[in-house]
Amino acid sequence: MDDLTNEEIILAGLGEVDGRRGRMSKVRRAVKSEIGASPYRRHFLERVQKLPRNLQQELMRGKAQISDAPYYATAEIKGTRSELIKLSVSEETGITNIDNGKLNKDRYLTLSGIRLLFDKDSINGSFTDPFPAELLNGEWELELNGQTVFQKQPIRKFFDGFYGYNTTKPFGLYLVDSPKVVQPQTPIEFNVDVPSELKGYLKVFLEGISVYNF
Repeated sequence: MDDLTNEEIILAGLGEVDGRRGRMSKVRRAVKSEIGASPYRRHFLERVQKLPRNLQQELMRGKAQISDAPYYATAEIKGTRSELIKLSVSEETGITNIDNGKLNKDRYLTLSGIRLLFDKDSINGSFTDPFPAELLNGEWELELNGQTVFQKQPIRKFFDGFYGYNTTKPFGLYLVDSPKVVQPQTPIEFNVDVPSELKGYLKVFLEGISVYNF
C-alpha cells in the first residue's frame, strides 16, 4: 500500500471519509495493522480527537497541519544533576528550541518518544559519546504542568536492548508506552539525576507529531 498522506492520517483519525470510503477504509486498516504509518503518526491518529474541536476543523479545512516535532534542550551536568528543560531558560539556537520551558502558543504535541544523548566535553559538542557508568545508573523525570508523568525512570531505557535500543532505532531513543498530548503553553521540566558526580553535557529530544495553524 502507498504511504499515507498527512491529510489521510487526519481524516482517518477524525472519522471523516469525505466521499472516499474505499481509500479511507484502507487507511484505517493500514493504521490498525501498522502499515503505511510511522509509530509517531499512529500515536497521533489515536489521539487526534483529543484536540480542540476548532483545531480538528482547521485540520480538515487545510488551515492547520501536522509535522514532525523534535523539540530539544541541552544542559550541563552540575554535580549529580542536570536540569535540561526548565521555565527559566529561553530559546537559543543549538541549545534549546523550547522557550522558557513551554511550547509556543497554539502548538500541540503528541509526545511519542524521548531521546537522550551525552557529550563529555562541550555543550556545543557532537553528542555521540557513549554513556559512562554514572549516567547509565542514573534516573530521569518528566513533569508537565507541575505533575510528574514519568517518575524516577532508569537512564538505561535510552540505552540497551531490554528497553528498545537496537539497530533499527537511533541510539538513545526511548519510545514511550503511553504517549502524552502536551497542550500549548504547558510548563515542561526534564531532569536527570546520577548517583555520583559526573562531568559532561546532555541533550534531550521530545519527539512526536506537532499540530499548528498556518
